[in-house]
Amino acid sequence: MRSIKILMISFLVVLFIYGRYIEPNNVKIRTVSFKSAFINKALYKGLVGKKIVHLSDLHISKFGKRETQVLNIIDQINPDLIFLTGDYIKWKGNNKPALKFLSRLEAKQGVYAVMGDYDYSDSKNSCLFCHEKGSGKPTKQHNVILLRNSSQEIKISDQVIQIAGIDEGYDDFGDFKDMDDIADKNSLVLVLSHSPLAFDDFSTKDRIFMFAGDTHGGQVKFPLWLFKLFGYEKNVKYNDGLFQKGNKTMYVTRGIGTSHFRFRLFCPPEIAVIQF
Repeated sequence: MRSIKILMISFLVVLFIYGRYIEPNNVKIRTVSFKSAFINKALYKGLVGKKIVHLSDLHISKFGKRETQVLNIIDQINPDLIFLTGDYIKWKGNNKPALKFLSRLEAKQGVYAVMGDYDYSDSKNSCLFCHEKGSGKPTKQHNVILLRNSSQEIKISDQVIQIAGIDEGYDDFGDFKDMDDIADKNSLVLVLSHSPLAFDDFSTKDRIFMFAGDTHGGQVKFPLWLFKLFGYEKNVKYNDGLFQKGNKTMYVTRGIGTSHFRFRLFCPPEIAVIQF
């Protein structure tokens, strides 16, 4: 009996060390490919042969080995677009390491992002993601285009594509009077949202592709009923991966960092690569 107890305690200690110090640094590339059977080839024709890197929930406290590793991996992928879906800092943390990280991001067709709730945790510094300190002029610290309840059109392979961002800092959708302002377009619409729950605000008839984060994949691979018991609706409905309802599609990434407690178990951080 004593040997069994020692074995169990040793197993739990190893599990804790792995979840605390090893897995959070074990960044994986997770590829989602639509090359063979795509949901609507005509609608997404401009993205055929293109790659989108999706990052979220970096929760950067310092610019270290993990951040350098992520940037090196992205450089090797050489994406056409990079999408970021919020939470770049720790709660009320220093945003300088995050701004340094953003300054290193480059993609052929641009880098687009939305803010998360953690990015608004320090009201004095949250505006520095977009503007120079002490002025309303756009920041020169990075070239990331932050979409704050706004959208921007780009042209890829002769197709007009609209990129829309739902901002976490507002109780409503601001300039978007309703979801139709985003979805009722002739062009392809790619939507960035920190929370995956915004997916429910679109109709199943809306032909949108949403990118979201916020869930961290749970950080630990608990069964969904346990997330329900804890009251984590977002994890119950959209923990991580690909979701499709009617015409609308969403990818939810596990993200890079951790919140509350630095621990991941069988839920490694990921760089999502969407290939068309």
